[in-house]
Amino acid sequence: MVNFSGNTVYRRVSRISWAAIFFLLSCSLVFGVTNFQVSLDRNTISLGETANLSVTFTDGAGTDAPNLPAIPNLTIKYRGQSSQVQVINAAVSSSVTHSFEVAPAKVGDFVIPAMRVQLNGKVFSSQPLTLKVVQGTAPATAEKLPAFIKLIVPKTQVYVGEPLPVEIQLYVQEARDLNMPQLNSEGFTVGNIPQPTQTRTRMGGEIYYLVIFKAPVTATRSGSLTIGPATLNLKLLMGPRDFFGRFTQDRPVTLKSEPQPVQVLPLPKVNQPANFNGAIGNFTMQFSAGPTNLAVGDPITLKVQISGRGSLDMLAMPPQTEWREFKSYPATSKIDSNDPLGLEGLKTFEQVVVPQNSAIKELPEFAFSFFDPEQKAYRTLSHPAIQLTVRPTAATPPPTIFSNNVEGTGETPSREIVHIKPQLGMIHASSVPLMQKPWFWVLQSFPPLLWLGALIYRRQKENLANNPKLRRQRAVEKIVGEELRKLKPQADANQSDEFFATVFRLLQEQIGERLDLPASSITEAVVDESLKPRGLDSETAALLHELFQTCNQARYAPIRSSQQLASYIPKVEAAIFQLEKFKR
Repeated sequence: MVNFSGNTVYRRVSRISWAAIFFLLSCSLVFGVTNFQVSLDRNTISLGETANLSVTFTDGAGTDAPNLPAIPNLTIKYRGQSSQVQVINAAVSSSVTHSFEVAPAKVGDFVIPAMRVQLNGKVFSSQPLTLKVVQGTAPATAEKLPAFIKLIVPKTQVYVGEPLPVEIQLYVQEARDLNMPQLNSEGFTVGNIPQPTQTRTRMGGEIYYLVIFKAPVTATRSGSLTIGPATLNLKLLMGPRDFFGRFTQDRPVTLKSEPQPVQVLPLPKVNQPANFNGAIGNFTMQFSAGPTNLAVGDPITLKVQISGRGSLDMLAMPPQTEWREFKSYPATSKIDSNDPLGLEGLKTFEQVVVPQNSAIKELPEFAFSFFDPEQKAYRTLSHPAIQLTVRPTAATPPPTIFSNNVEGTGETPSREIVHIKPQLGMIHASSVPLMQKPWFWVLQSFPPLLWLGALIYRRQKENLANNPKLRRQRAVEKIVGEELRKLKPQADANQSDEFFATVFRLLQEQIGERLDLPASSITEAVVDESLKPRGLDSETAALLHELFQTCNQARYAPIRSSQQLASYIPKVEAAIFQLEKFKR
């Protein structure tokens, strides 16, 4: 956002910045197109709805809408163009996208051929696209419904363990509070559902927002199973619109799709490789190992890269039964997936093996087996044996042969092995263990005592924090102690007003704490209304009446004698003492 109210310096910098941006953008337009791409928002649609075809020119200028070839039973209409400019770290990129609506006339597979465009003396080509049109599975009254969902299963026959990407398609006109769908999948495991994609489509003359949820589904047992139904909760917007064109009402609904039957086949037992460990899909492999010139005990790092389409999470390092002369360590793995479902990409394994003797001449053949569901057969990828040069390690001494001395030769046998001492030598008494010394136990008791003291202190703080009545009792005890100490100096100084104000506050604080009432609300009336019904003795009640009345009289007829003021101190202390004994 440009701020037009800034000072002159800011406006000058803004002009320079925008000039730089337009200069870079102009350069990118002059030097021509660097990317040309054609894509479909969906590869599979139902008969009666439309797909969106996008033709995008990146970093190009003067890119008019291309003329698409005529395809039988496929109607392609131009819908317009959109442009976008991005500036990231002073790098400017622009793109122009032309949108087309594709409407099939019958069920089948359609191929949109590769396109060729020539711009600025260069020729750019796209890849051909395939659009599969299936029979519609929406309700017969779909054009009259504001929302419905469909469950799309690309195959009706799979193998146990074969990942199957399914789609849950939501067709909706106006809605909010959209939740993730739930899929009934008895006999299947459902992987993570990534964030959905959104596009628009036309069906029965109505425009729908199409939200597509994709999920990997894997069968765990064989037989005739059913995927679905899929359910989804949302709120449909309806009713009259307000001034801004927004709906004023909503209605929560639960959408439900039709279940889809799937025949799950068991993996064949015939021709199953010995090292097959459950990998299903279509893969390629690259293998490398090094170093190849080493000593016994040195590590060899194996790097295995398996790429292709299948359940990458389920891929494991295959066991190698011929590697008995190597010590193997657990393999590490890393997945680089280019598919949101994790069904296509590259998985890299790294494993360390160590040769155990110098007689090893090669690293045996490495083999990886998997089942290809498209070919309905097992396939094995292998890498030939790698020649190794394994040297004896210098840390390993050559074997030594021990023999007894030949009688009569006079030769002293070599001391290759030192025998255990037959005599123990001098025996010395050890010092007294620490565990038998009292000062050791005294020192050891300090940490537990400190910990116990800290624990007790913490518990007391927690109890005080969680008990407001106890906190008030502690606070009142402190206030009463401080105020009682003020009475003697005030009586000696003949401060009648301050003396009886202190007495009145003492009575308010102590009675308020006992009755769990605010101190400011305590008057002489609470003696008869609250204290006596709760069991206060008549003598203490009479004493409290006397003190309250004296405090009230002192406001109009102050007592000026120090002896008279001091005579009330024992009465106040007696009253406070009796109130402290009074049960709350």
